Amino acid sequence: MAHAYYDTYREQLAGLYHGYALWQPAPGGLYDQVRVGDVGFMLHGHFTRFFNALLPADHPAQGYELPRDFVPLNMGNFGNIRTLNLPHGDYCSLTVTQIRDPIGEQIQAASPDEVPNAAFKCRRGKGAFLSIPFNAHREDAIRTKVFETYIRTHCDSWLELAILGGYDVKLEDIIFVTGCDLTSSWAMATFTNPPWDAEMSLSVQPVGPASARFQWAAPNQPHNNEPTQNSSPTHCVFIRGFRAKRILSFYKKMKAFAENVPDDPDNDPESSIELVREPDVPEVGVSSVERGDGTYTFPAP
Repeated sequence: MAHAYYDTYREQLAGLYHGYALWQPAPGGLYDQVRVGDVGFMLHGHFTRFFNALLPADHPAQGYELPRDFVPLNMGNFGNIRTLNLPHGDYCSLTVTQIRDPIGEQIQAASPDEVPNAAFKCRRGKGAFLSIPFNAHREDAIRTKVFETYIRTHCDSWLELAILGGYDVKLEDIIFVTGCDLTSSWAMATFTNPPWDAEMSLSVQPVGPASARFQWAAPNQPHNNEPTQNSSPTHCVFIRGFRAKRILSFYKKMKAFAENVPDDPDNDPESSIELVREPDVPEVGVSSVERGDGTYTFPAP
């Protein structure tokens, strides 16, 4: 089954376990930026936000519509959002090789924030990479149990809000954001069924303390970039969070099969709720990932 390039990009970078990789990080004029507590869904590589569960109903950054009986999530008296940096540099899938020295000479950055020119080679199959010339702003909730309780209590009203708004989504499509990485400048590309050893080159040219320009060479695969417009990081490159999925009991699944009716747990209030974490990080030693060179590695949690 053929995949859209933004799905290939997300799938290829999923192995880095930074979260859901967005092909379109910009808010697109629909909201100001992604925040911890946002509730929304992914569409064609971008995040569409409904509202924010941590903000009061009358907050200026709140969504256009709120769920019925909306009650903000109270995280208690202790700080629950940790801020860090996602270091600048290149984030590549396992099948993509990063070549910083394409002409045999060591290329040095002029400053700690500068990213030297690079070539990216896809060894086989599909691949993807993200390049950020400056550190990205990272936010993550620490005590996620309160998020889990909240999504179990309110997820049905979120689905109702989406349906009333005319969105074609299922409950499991809705994501409750517990973390995000924001930047003001980025470049990304994906290799979709490329020829053997397909290669793309990217030149990153900082033009100020927080500004950059990008130049592509041989862009024969889908690529995308956003030079810095201002120093405020409002573009989201990775999202982390929870999804709720309704699961029918074995008996009800067998009954639906016997009666030849659609198996739709979203319409059954007696179905149980299962939470899925994004990204779903495997335990060390449980599963392995095949690298492009044929060897295997165990992802760290």
